[in-house]
Amino acid sequence: MTKSAPLITSLIFQSIFSQQNVGIMTQNPEEKLHISGVSNIINSNLGNTGLALITPTIRVDGLNINNNPTAFEGANTVAPLYADSNGDLSVKKGIEAFGNYILPGQDALVNSTILNVVANYNYHLTGNLLSTTFNLKQRSVVYISSNISIEIQNTAGGTITDGKPRAISALLLFTSAPASSGIPVNITYTSESIVYSNRTPSSINGYFKLAPTSEIVLPAGTYTVALRGAGAAGNNSPAEDFRVIWGGGTGDKLNVLAKPL
Repeated sequence: MTKSAPLITSLIFQSIFSQQNVGIMTQNPEEKLHISGVSNIINSNLGNTGLALITPTIRVDGLNINNNPTAFEGANTVAPLYADSNGDLSVKKGIEAFGNYILPGQDALVNSTILNVVANYNYHLTGNLLSTTFNLKQRSVVYISSNISIEIQNTAGGTITDGKPRAISALLLFTSAPASSGIPVNITYTSESIVYSNRTPSSINGYFKLAPTSEIVLPAGTYTVALRGAGAAGNNSPAEDFRVIWGGGTGDKLNVLAKPL
């Protein structure tokens, strides 16, 4: 028996290397690594996803929370698994929220801003109504969403009744970005605008909403994005001068979400 052991061991290893596929819970692996077994639904969820945990599963200690503390919020959270061009696996945080993330129904602006517009065909700008800085660890899809309430008045704070058009815009722009991103700094990146005119004193009064948004792929680095307001009117000052109240309503926000690629 002792003399035959090396022969048996040799035959086993020859079988493994000639087969070139490794199987777990299967004697006929069909891939380089083939994990088999009956898929059973366990009476528990996968983290806090609400999805039922299904076996069999794979555990890789190098991907756990101890080795990737920034990828997990806590013991019950899950993170996406990524493979790079070399086939190396890693976990990322997935979608991340930046800045003071504003949930639906909340309001990011406590104090409103008044923009006095002189009618000279030129746009007049506010400073930053909202601003947030975010850092990308790797190339990511970035979603920028905003919402700003506006109220349009004559210079005395009353209703405009001259029927002349006024242009009002909400602007998103990057105030800082890595040179490698190719993003122009302090130049409007995207905007949403309306043209307002009114002739009757009994017009609808209240707040309008502007919500410029953007989706962009950005490389790793630190960025700052800001929301500003602008207004313009024809060259008939002071008769067509007006003012815009920014952020006096509810639901004002500037949110940034990023998903690693």
